[in-house]
Amino acid sequence: MSQPTHPSDPLTLTSAKSGRSHLTVGAKLTGDLNSPGLMELLGHVDGKVTADSISIEDVGSVVGELWANSVAIKGHFEGTINGGDVRLHAGAKVSGEIFYRTLLIEYGAEVNSSCSSRARNGDNTSGSVGGADQTLDR
Repeated sequence: MSQPTHPSDPLTLTSAKSGRSHLTVGAKLTGDLNSPGLMELLGHVDGKVTADSISIEDVGSVVGELWANSVAIKGHFEGTINGGDVRLHAGAKVSGEIFYRTLLIEYGAEVNSSCSSRARNGDNTSGSVGGADQTLDR
């Protein structure tokens, strides 16, 4: 499996501006969402979310793609995560593909995903995580 490429891959971009944005509880968005800084998601997104840092809160959900240097998931996600530091909190429900530099899966997270490391030396490692309560240390 090859790593995806993205023309404006936020894993290699730095933002001169940083801020904090959020999609509130009950809000629904279909399409692409781009934001500098931290994007907190408490509503539902069906599409691609790009930010410096993305946090899907416990009431939030995304179906699609995430592109960020830092990704934290407490809610529901289905699709492809393209992240640097990825953290799946207890209570998270994640399925799809995860591309990461560091990956932390807390006890209680439900993960049914293929996982591939974005190693800094160009070496890629991959594996599958199925079921709950799995932790990968790299």
